[in-house]
Amino acid sequence: MKRYVTGFNGLRTIGVLTVILYHLWPNHVQGGFLGVVLFFVLSGYLVTDSLLREYERSKKINIWKFWGRRIKRLYPLLISIFLLVTPYIIIFQPNLWAGLRSNFLSAVFSVQNWWQISQGSSYFADIAGASPFKHIYYLAIEGQFFIIWPLLLIVLLKFVKKRGRIFIIANVLAILSAILMAVLFVPGADPTRVYYGTDTRFFSLMMGASLAFIWPLNKLSHKVNKRATKIAWQLTIGLSLVLLVAYIFMPAQGTFTYYGGMWLASLASVILVALVAHPSLPANKLFSNPIFEYIGSRSYGIYLWQLPVFAFAEAKVLAPTSWYNLIWQLALILILTELSYRLIELPTQHFDYSNVLEIVQNFIREKGWKLKKNIGPMILSGLILISLGFIIFSPPSPHDQRLIEEKIMAQQVALQKKQLAEANNKVPLSLKTVAEKYEIQPVVAEKASQMNVLALGDSVMVAASTNLQEVFPHMYIDAAVGRQAESLATDLTNAKAKMPNPDAYLIGLGTNGTIKADEIEAAMKVAGNKPVYWMNIHADRVWAKPNNNLLTKTAKKYKNLKIIDWNKKASGHNAWFYSDNIHPKGTGAEEYATLVANSLIKVAK
Repeated sequence: MKRYVTGFNGLRTIGVLTVILYHLWPNHVQGGFLGVVLFFVLSGYLVTDSLLREYERSKKINIWKFWGRRIKRLYPLLISIFLLVTPYIIIFQPNLWAGLRSNFLSAVFSVQNWWQISQGSSYFADIAGASPFKHIYYLAIEGQFFIIWPLLLIVLLKFVKKRGRIFIIANVLAILSAILMAVLFVPGADPTRVYYGTDTRFFSLMMGASLAFIWPLNKLSHKVNKRATKIAWQLTIGLSLVLLVAYIFMPAQGTFTYYGGMWLASLASVILVALVAHPSLPANKLFSNPIFEYIGSRSYGIYLWQLPVFAFAEAKVLAPTSWYNLIWQLALILILTELSYRLIELPTQHFDYSNVLEIVQNFIREKGWKLKKNIGPMILSGLILISLGFIIFSPPSPHDQRLIEEKIMAQQVALQKKQLAEANNKVPLSLKTVAEKYEIQPVVAEKASQMNVLALGDSVMVAASTNLQEVFPHMYIDAAVGRQAESLATDLTNAKAKMPNPDAYLIGLGTNGTIKADEIEAAMKVAGNKPVYWMNIHADRVWAKPNNNLLTKTAKKYKNLKIIDWNKKASGHNAWFYSDNIHPKGTGAEEYATLVANSLIKVAK
């Protein structure tokens, strides 16, 4: 019989809380994504331990029963969330309806991580709007592990037999996966491929699985001497602190993370799981308390519900991460989790699916047509069918959806490479060609070619960066996907190290969130008396209009702050943009650069 370890719910609590904190404040809890690593390690250990105990009892592993248990545990809530979230999408955020069928089917067939890779989706940047389902990549990786690993385990138990040797083989496979992550990772590029890939994330699950061969849950000694207890206590505290530092400071897109950092976090998690699993060591008590027990027992629901709530709040609420908005969002997540736990998770885990067809037939034959007595079930069934219909018949993703992200990310990589070389080494196009292409007077092109402009922006500026540097060959551009205004003063100060004395500043921020007055004021202090030009926001976002109003208002306070009205210029020109109507392409990117040139350089007409 499996031994129940209360401390595991404590580890689940830590895992889900760090993921939530990462989704809320990715710039402050940089390594919160490592909570998923802890989930992987724990899942690999518990699943493998369970399979090994079954093999010891019967000398075989019933694959079908194992898969059936996994389906009963994971799928009812997963499918229910799609069905419950879809009506909200249809009514309030129809832009997320496109591609919902592919999103749903890829989740059901446990290939959503590969589907997201094929779409060119970025886990680290909401270029085309926040997705309420992108976190399901985790379930897809686990689902593929649950399919492949039991089959491989049967082969290993039959032919290798000795647990020590299987432990070594499992860790060799894990190391190969970690090496593949390092090989496929490209510094400076978006790491979504290696982050989503089953082949490059397999090592965390395998490291947890390997632990089961040398640390079986039901065979751990209850007798431990005082010295071992003391060492275990020190190790528990030390590893907890190491992981805490990693959760806060390990950057999600940093080179160290993919060159062994995630493997080290997995190793620390493996040792911590082993310490918690032991019945006579203090780690289990450290992670056992009523709060951890409650959150940990519902961690699956919390994990699934958190991103839909956060994504919808981000799209509809000003300052979604302010404390007063966070209170109701977290409360809503807990309410939805508790309801789904009691009404979906618990009942479906104990439901006998073998006679579903018979139950439906009996209901229709005996009660189904008695409308008055069964109005509730019939309405519920109708709503489920309607929601499922909206999913199945959803339109495909916009044909350029992948192009949006691939193009912008590629341009950001090109921009980062360009910053490594000196601007003077580049040979610009002739001034006449530039003037003709951008429909500006030759004198404007001449003056632009001589200006030193320091530009700071987000993905909109990234999309137009090539065009900006055709017009302003000496412009230094520090633009990044997903950048917000909260770190504007710091980012501007860092950028000044590359161009200490610019002729002017160009800022293009506000697409990704609310701008605050004190953030603008801090940036103006950094700029000093130099002219500052700020591109206002053209985006279908709830914060766009307040941001533009604040910029206009603040410009009245500073003589050297000028607002470039990109929103007015771009309105009504949908053909200038990708399907999100935010990121300029082709003519739109050229018009963006033209507007900047004519705004920074005034000449008599």
